Amino acid sequence: MSCFVFCMDGKGQPVHQPVENAYNHSGAYSSHFMDVFSFSGNPSCLGSISHFSAGILMERKWMMKELDNEEVSAVCKAGNAGLGLALKHNGDKDYSEQAMKIAIGKNLGRLELGIQLDYLLTQAGGYQAVGFGSSGIGLRLHISEKFITGWELGLPVFGRTGKTNPEAAPRFFRMGFGYEWSNYLYLAVQIEKVSGIPLNLISSIEYRYGEQFSFSFGMNSRESIPYFKSGWKKNGLCIQIYTIYEPVLGFSPGLLLCWESKNRN
Repeated sequence: MSCFVFCMDGKGQPVHQPVENAYNHSGAYSSHFMDVFSFSGNPSCLGSISHFSAGILMERKWMMKELDNEEVSAVCKAGNAGLGLALKHNGDKDYSEQAMKIAIGKNLGRLELGIQLDYLLTQAGGYQAVGFGSSGIGLRLHISEKFITGWELGLPVFGRTGKTNPEAAPRFFRMGFGYEWSNYLYLAVQIEKVSGIPLNLISSIEYRYGEQFSFSFGMNSRESIPYFKSGWKKNGLCIQIYTIYEPVLGFSPGLLLCWESKNRN
C-alpha cells in the first residue's frame, strides 16, 4: 500500500489596510503648515489646534470611478487639547469601505500627546459586512521653534475575517520630521511601516508665495511615485488640487476644500 501526502501552504494578506487617499499629511510635523487633515498623520498635532476647521476631500484613484474616495474632516480646540473627527468612503456597490477616525491631542508644552480610535467597515457585494477596529497613540516633540519630530504606533483592537489566513486590522509605526526653513518654506520626511507591507519613506517640500498661494512636491520610496499639490487661500477658505502619478496606473487627481474660523497667526 502506498500513501501520498500533499501539503499545501496558502499565504494570504495578514492585515486589512484601508484604502488611503494620496493626500500628503506631512503638516502633522509643522506649526504653520498644518491643516484639517493633518491629524491622520499623527493625532498629537491636535494639541496645537487654535481654531475650528472643517474640510472635504474628493479623489478619483487611478482615474477609475469605482475607486472614488471621499473624506470629511473637522477639528476644534478644547482647552489645552484638540479634537478631530474624520469620515471616509471609498468604492462602489460591488465593494466599498466606510471608515471613521476619532482623535484627541494634548499640549504639554514642547511635548504633545495624542490618541486615536479607528473603525473600518468593508462591504463586498453578496457578502456580509466586516468591521475592523484599531487604536493608535502618537507624540510630537518641538526640538526647536522650527524643527518638530514625532511618531505614532497603531495596534488592532477587534475584527477578523477569513479562516485559513484571517485578516485583522493593521499594526503600523510612523515617524516624521518637519523643518520650517521659514514661514514660507517647509521640508518634511515621513517613515511608515505597516505589517505585511515594505517600509515606505515619503519626502516632501512645500513653498508658499505670499499668504495666498502654495505649492508642494514629494516622492515616496516604495513605488517611486511623485506627488504634486497646489493651493489658494483667502479669508479662511482654502482650495487645493493634488495628484500622484504611477507610470502604469496613471494619475490619481484630488480636490480639497476647507474652511477655518479664523486665520492662523
